[in-house]
Order: sequence, then C-alpha cells, then structure tokens
Amino acid sequence: MEQLDDILIIPDVHGRTFWKDALDDIEDYDKVIFLGDYLDPYPGEGIKFVEAMEVLSSIVQLKVENLDKVVLLLGNHDLHYFNPLYRDKAMCWRYDEEYAEMAEEYFDIYQDMFQLAYEAEIAGQHLLFTHAGVHSVWYEAHRSSIGRLNAQNLNKLLNKRKGIEFLAEVSRKRGGLAPVGSIVWNDLSEFESSKDFPGIYQVFGHTQQMESAVIQKSYACLDYRRAFCYQNGTFLMF
Repeated sequence: MEQLDDILIIPDVHGRTFWKDALDDIEDYDKVIFLGDYLDPYPGEGIKFVEAMEVLSSIVQLKVENLDKVVLLLGNHDLHYFNPLYRDKAMCWRYDEEYAEMAEEYFDIYQDMFQLAYEAEIAGQHLLFTHAGVHSVWYEAHRSSIGRLNAQNLNKLLNKRKGIEFLAEVSRKRGGLAPVGSIVWNDLSEFESSKDFPGIYQVFGHTQQMESAVIQKSYACLDYRRAFCYQNGTFLMF
C-alpha cells in the first residue's frame, strides 16, 4: 500500500468541469483520484453527452500524462458502457442509446486506464476508495469469491463473469432487488447500516449531496460537485 502525504479527490463528474480549478498544478499532490461517473450528465444541468465525452477525454489524457499519479475509478454510469455483461445485468440509469456506441468504443480503447478501487495510507490512516462504498452485507455475501477486502481483490472483479454480476447488484433503494447495492451502486442511506471494517476509512461518491459532503468517523461521501484534498486526516474542500 502506498504511503502518501496528500490526495486530491474528484467526486462524480457527469461532464462537469469543477475539478479543473483544483488542478492548476498537479505536482501539488501525491495522488489525484477520480471517483467515477464521468458520463450521463444530469438533464437539468444543460450538459450534452458529447460534451461529457470531451471532458472524459481530457481526464483520460491527464491520466496518460501522469500514469502513476492519476487514478480513474469506474462508476455505475461508466460500467454500462465499459462492460456489455454489466449492461445486461444491471439497471442502466440515463444510459444514452444515441451515443452508447461512441462511449463503448472509447472505453474499449482505454480500458486499462480504469479500475474499481484504490487504497493508500496517509498519516497512519488506511483509506479505501470506491465509487459507492463497500457495504458489509454485500461484501460478506461475496467474501468467498472476493477474498480479503482490499483494492487489489476488488479490481479483480472486472476480470470475472461472477465479479461483473456482483457489481450489477442494485438494492431496492435504487429500484433493484438486492438487499444492498454493490461498490458502484450502494446508496448512502443504505450504507449507513453497514458495519465498519476495522482499520479502513472508506471514501466514495455516487449519492449526490445538495448541501454538503457527508464526512463521518468511518467514511466520507464526497459527491458534492467540489474537489477535496485529504491531508493530515482532514478533508479540505476547493
């Protein structure tokens, strides 16, 4: 696990460009982590899908130029273009039929740039980053297949049919049938019933917050349309 001093965290993008203000100098950070959901803009925000694709392209270019510094996680709004099996199994909210082929071809080219999870240690704190958080019920249901809870094992889910099926699990809270959502679907309201994982602090987005980010003793939901720097145990908002 990497030992870092500070991390810049970019929550759900959906075609927005708020994250650029925090990246005037990428050398200011040991790591830059995007929490996923680059595509499928919110209709009320006036962002077109092709504009979101252009933003995604600029984010991937940032990754290409900084392979060891930039981490690109996948969200549910990316996976239904990223993996056809996931698209067949999961609910695909705001899936854009018109531009789906464009997005699928793009992800096919740059698939190696993306992952599901990342972990690091800062000031003695073990942080685990995913798009929507790891719920203890979901993890225990698939523990025998996943193994120990860490980023390496979560990332392996992308390479297995069974793993994709695990990722496609959506809870009743979000219109599905599963008890709780996966690491790309877990709603914050259901995450609040999750048992803590000792020694792990979870950081995720997915559940958009209108008033402020939600920062608790064992997790932080940062889907607030702002970038955050994590340093010395504190989240600093841009």
